[in-house]
Amino acid sequence: MKLTTSKALKGIVAAAAMTATMMSTVAYADSIRIAYTGYSTDQPFWVGVGEAAKNKAAELGVEFIDLTATQADAAAQKDAVDRAINMGVDGIIIGSVDNRAFGTSLDMAAKKGIPVVTVDTGIEHQHVGSLVQTDNLAAATVAGDYIVSQVAEGSVLILGGSAGHQTGNARRDGVKNAAEAAGLEVIFVICDWAEACGYETTINRLQSNPSIKAIFAASDPMALAAVSAAKELGRIDDVVIVGFDGNPGNLESIAAGEQSADIKQDNTSMGAMSVANLIGLIKGEKVAAFTPIDGILITSGNVNDYR
Repeated sequence: MKLTTSKALKGIVAAAAMTATMMSTVAYADSIRIAYTGYSTDQPFWVGVGEAAKNKAAELGVEFIDLTATQADAAAQKDAVDRAINMGVDGIIIGSVDNRAFGTSLDMAAKKGIPVVTVDTGIEHQHVGSLVQTDNLAAATVAGDYIVSQVAEGSVLILGGSAGHQTGNARRDGVKNAAEAAGLEVIFVICDWAEACGYETTINRLQSNPSIKAIFAASDPMALAAVSAAKELGRIDDVVIVGFDGNPGNLESIAAGEQSADIKQDNTSMGAMSVANLIGLIKGEKVAAFTPIDGILITSGNVNDYR
């Protein structure tokens, strides 16, 4: 009886220990909190990134705190990152408005041991553990090669992002290098990703420079603005217009024979991979410093596959 009781007690203790271990594992998963701050919620591309990140977090049983502002605001985004750090989250994902704005914030995150992953745009800081991004230079080179295949001579107008912005610079350079290698003149205008600037610049440049045969916009909202301007001037049929993002409205414009082409970013993969990489860092796993996501050239020939 004593032996039987002893065995029973050992069995109870073992079962209790196993239950405690299982509860500890579940509690660990449930206790992970990550904060996400994207570029803004007023752009379809970023809505897609945020939704994919949220869904991946839910799949992994991780609490997801979305601190994205409704409009692009670098100061507000920095405040959101600082707020997340003060909340004591386990990790942070940043889709930056201004990738130069986070120095002190990332210093604080490093001091508190909070891992950081960037999505879409890199931030030059030693504490950033991983960047998940479309290979912007390679994808923009594809866009540039497309333009060269459509335009034999003349000028290419590039509607750019913000000054010094890593993503905007890569998109500019991919198209610029391809166009100049083919002997085309390149005109670059900083537009801060703004539709109004894209529209006004297109109107002014097309009116003053008839040699412009193609327009590359570093984001889709600017591409649609360029389409509107070209239509207004009666130039939509003789100017090649290429955008970057793969937003639904731009795909509809391609299908309608207005916008010529677009580089589609896989924002679903970007959002999901940023969460997966961050969780890996939180758990102390080895994570790739750079996770490139392929861009896809969309033209009238394949647009129906992506609408």
